[in-house]
Amino acid sequence: MADVKMDETQLEEEVPRKARKPFTPEEGGLTITSLMDALTIILIFLLKSYGSDPMQVPQKKNELMIPKSDSMSNMVDCVDIQISRTTIVVKGKKIVAVNNGAVSSSDTPDGFTIKALKDALDEYRQKEIESKPNAGGEKGFQGDAFIAADTTIPWKLVNQVMMTCTRAKYVRFSFAIVKTRGG
Repeated sequence: MADVKMDETQLEEEVPRKARKPFTPEEGGLTITSLMDALTIILIFLLKSYGSDPMQVPQKKNELMIPKSDSMSNMVDCVDIQISRTTIVVKGKKIVAVNNGAVSSSDTPDGFTIKALKDALDEYRQKEIESKPNAGGEKGFQGDAFIAADTTIPWKLVNQVMMTCTRAKYVRFSFAIVKTRGG
């Protein structure tokens, strides 16, 4: 038997024009419309899952439970301090241990200022000032602090944290609450 080879032009002439199916790009896979639909769905999912709150405090049953309130004010960008039953955390970094609602006397030499917390806050303040060179340096520093304290933490420890913040030039406080109504 002889091998018969045809090139494309001969093949096209063999099949009548009306019998051939016209080529359409939709047959070959995804189009830009379906890709845009998928990206839109992913974007909406991510926006919903991250929420619109600038600050979210993870609550653990035996570690950190936030008090409830019906306040309507919104958060501003600031340094966040969490006072749990076991630790004080600044911007996600553990700073000092808490035992029975208090820090050890070695961590508070004068009884008011928590030394490790003040050092951490001074470091964050310096970073914030350096990251905003056009804000006016030390004069442009706002000094906003966000405090999330467990409901069982004694006021004395919260007061010590606030005094330490004040000595580190964080003088404007916001407190974490769980909105109960209207929000």
